[in-house]
Amino acid sequence: MRRNGVTMKLFLVMAGFVVLLYGTTVLAQLIWFPDFYQHQKITSMKKKLSKFEQQYSASRWSDLQLAKETGRFMRQNQSHLVILTNTGKLVDDPFHVTLLQEDGKRVKVSLSLFINSENAGWIRSHLKFGQKLTVKGPSSVEEKPEPMVYPFKIQDGASAAWGTETFQESLLPVQEWTGVLTEVVLPDLATWSQRQGLLVQALESRFPLSSEDQQMLSSGKMINEEWMDSWSGVRNVITIAPVHRAGAEQQLIFSLTSLQEMREANEATRLFYGYFGIGAFVLILLLALLLSRIITKPLLALNHVAKKMSTLDFTVKSPIRRKDEIGSLSESLNALSGTLGKTLEELKQANDQMRTDMEMKQQIEQRQRKFFADASHELKTPISIIKGYSEGLKDGVSENKRERYIEVIVDEAIKMETMVEEMLDLVRLESAAIQLNTGAIALADMIEDIAGRLGPQLKDKGLEVVLVSTTEQTIEGDRSKLEQVFYNIMMNAIRHAVPQTDIMIEINRHEGCVHVTIENKGEHIAEEERQYIWERFYRVERSRNRKMGGTGLGLAIAKQILDLHGCGYGVENTPDGVRFYITFPKA
Repeated sequence: MRRNGVTMKLFLVMAGFVVLLYGTTVLAQLIWFPDFYQHQKITSMKKKLSKFEQQYSASRWSDLQLAKETGRFMRQNQSHLVILTNTGKLVDDPFHVTLLQEDGKRVKVSLSLFINSENAGWIRSHLKFGQKLTVKGPSSVEEKPEPMVYPFKIQDGASAAWGTETFQESLLPVQEWTGVLTEVVLPDLATWSQRQGLLVQALESRFPLSSEDQQMLSSGKMINEEWMDSWSGVRNVITIAPVHRAGAEQQLIFSLTSLQEMREANEATRLFYGYFGIGAFVLILLLALLLSRIITKPLLALNHVAKKMSTLDFTVKSPIRRKDEIGSLSESLNALSGTLGKTLEELKQANDQMRTDMEMKQQIEQRQRKFFADASHELKTPISIIKGYSEGLKDGVSENKRERYIEVIVDEAIKMETMVEEMLDLVRLESAAIQLNTGAIALADMIEDIAGRLGPQLKDKGLEVVLVSTTEQTIEGDRSKLEQVFYNIMMNAIRHAVPQTDIMIEINRHEGCVHVTIENKGEHIAEEERQYIWERFYRVERSRNRKMGGTGLGLAIAKQILDLHGCGYGVENTPDGVRFYITFPKA
């Protein structure tokens, strides 16, 4: 981990957070938790005891049902519960046995205060139905069809079990009862007997009730107080709830709940937090390594992409593909990179286009200047000729020369008219003001038609046009413009051809493209001259121009038309002459 890296910062933040949480938790455990736990325990017990009291008051439970509900309450809340009168005597004891005496009378023997850890095993093994038992202890017969005995001794024929002498012995006379066991209702002895002695001590500490307690209970309020066993030092909570049931004597529900588990849990928690502190430190180290892979590594990758973008390199893309915030950032960065790359490319293209437009503008200006210069030069000769012959006519030349002068003037005027028309055509073509009217063209038929129109020129030099076409080839183009192209090229071939030879025109198709070649026999074009023959007013032999005819614009016009059709074209020397070639694109 780098000292100033993200991983180190995350590690320090997490470590500080864990230390703060750990320290706060330990401090709360030591200072506030015991009081919080006790308050929560008492509040919860009050609610549950109030609910139990409502059910007990509203329902006339049988002895078996009362034992079942009481046992459930004690198991769920880890407490002991008995039902008393306001003087402290047990009533409706859910845990008891019933003896049938010889005279047919029944006696209930209360066991809630009798069972303890010493006699629990004897009770479990000796209390059998039909067994004859002798019980010794005080009893109460008030308002009951059957007397209730509170034993401190239960004996069968061979052995006896002793209970705890309760505070009730001092209130009621001690008697002895003998009978056959007909009913047994017992709690879970394993749980009940461990703290039964504490329940007796708690009862002795609280009864008889003070006048303040009686007044509070009479008003329907509960009594909650902490009580500590003097022998073991165990802290408990005593809860006394009044029973809202009509009767001759008020009944109370007495509950004893231990807080011992709180102390044990607190000690265990302290030990736990010791181990937790070590584990938390190890966990922080593991999380730092994990965060380095989950967060830092992707961020470094994104930073690499961002650095490339800062140098206007938009070809690098983030490889991160995740469905979270980092993945979303990666997608956004890639989208931004693509957009900026596209925009930069568009700017470059626009800049190149602007540069091209400026260069084209410069070329157009140069062409215009050159055009005017060339046009002035080309028109100067015929104008001078017309002027000279006109002056001769004005001066009154002889009659035999007059006819010749007029022919020369007319011929030069025709040449000037043709040159001007061609110059105007070239200007329109170069300015892209011409719109092509394309359609299907039978190429061989068109060339034969042009050759027919050039019959007089061919006849003057004894030339023949030989057309070779493998099959009928059809192209797409503007017929009138392409006729002008082939007319100019064929006329150029006628001018420079050796008399009494053939002009070869070949048409074929190769790889979907139509190829046309026009070849004559004559003088070659010098290599340094070939690149200039498509320029306007350019002539290979300027001294022979007047004699051979032509304006010097035919090939320049052909070049512009071929460019508009997207054709390839060129010129090359052959062993016997010069060949022009044209390639039409695929239809």
